[in-house]
Amino acid sequence: MKKLSFLFISLVTATLIVTGCGEEAKIEKVDNETQASEEKETNWLEEKESLTAEEQMIKSFVQDFFSADADLREQAVDNYIHPDVQDFFYLMSGFSDENDITTIDMNQFSVIESVQHEEDGEKGIITLTREQSEAGSIHERIFFVLDDKIGWFFSPITEDEDMRQAFYDMRALLSSETPPEEILETFEPEQEVEADSSDNKEKDIGTRANPLTIGERITLNYYDWLHGQVHLEMEFQEVISGDEAWNMVREGNQFNEEPADDQEYILAKFYVKVLEVEEEPFDLHQALFDAVSSAGNTYDDFISVSGVEPSLSNEMYAGAEREGYTYFLVDKNDDNPLAAFQRRTDAEVWFKLRD
Repeated sequence: MKKLSFLFISLVTATLIVTGCGEEAKIEKVDNETQASEEKETNWLEEKESLTAEEQMIKSFVQDFFSADADLREQAVDNYIHPDVQDFFYLMSGFSDENDITTIDMNQFSVIESVQHEEDGEKGIITLTREQSEAGSIHERIFFVLDDKIGWFFSPITEDEDMRQAFYDMRALLSSETPPEEILETFEPEQEVEADSSDNKEKDIGTRANPLTIGERITLNYYDWLHGQVHLEMEFQEVISGDEAWNMVREGNQFNEEPADDQEYILAKFYVKVLEVEEEPFDLHQALFDAVSSAGNTYDDFISVSGVEPSLSNEMYAGAEREGYTYFLVDKNDDNPLAAFQRRTDAEVWFKLRD
């Protein structure tokens, strides 16, 4: 099964590429004589002299994807994103309100550096980019290009700790100097999180140590960076695994991939009701769920399954209800895999995937 090695680490969410740094002398007049100042000002947006086809592709993607035009964002996903991860980028690009998109001024964006990289047998290119805000701060991003398409991009300011670590791991492979701390954008956690977990946390249910089982229903009340305050009702309804799950996956779409001999699909059916959401609609989708093995390892292979009905994925407004399946790929010999909804957030809740 095709794997993008740098991805998921868990799901959503980041950004861009690389270039060399240049210096330009600052000229001052001292005692009627002109001399070069001992202080040299670095131009952190100085772009590479010649861009490769992959680097030009990244610039085209950034220009279209980080725009307020929804059609351009969708075209950017079609044109530049690797097919294995397009579904996630469609979710990211699906904002309808211009205010929900952080646009990028291409005059303040540069490609800095690219290097070839191989991991787990996959050869790709990592590219460092920089953009400068109106206040003068510098935001670095790293793109991973695989098979001439963008596989993912990483940012040091995302809330996801694993994605931040992936950025720093790749940044260490690049030779470009890092901008000084006073102008470099880094992650700053919220001092106060406006989140209040529901009764399940007070009773210590829905935790990894005490996951929910079929037929149990909970409510979640939490703050989400994209949707604001969210209030959900959720029930775990059904689990299907083994040959029965594979038959449903295969019948859903003939192009869905067959699991390896030592793995199997698990289909988990949930009921979800959106009681309240501050920024509508609430995006309910597969990337909100992770599977974790009984040994405590996250199943991080990227999988995409389509056609299994009813599907849980939907855009939901306050009062909407949804029943449907989400999917996981686990080891056959894993006797106690768990599913986590919104893992590593204040909404985190765990479910038992085997009886």
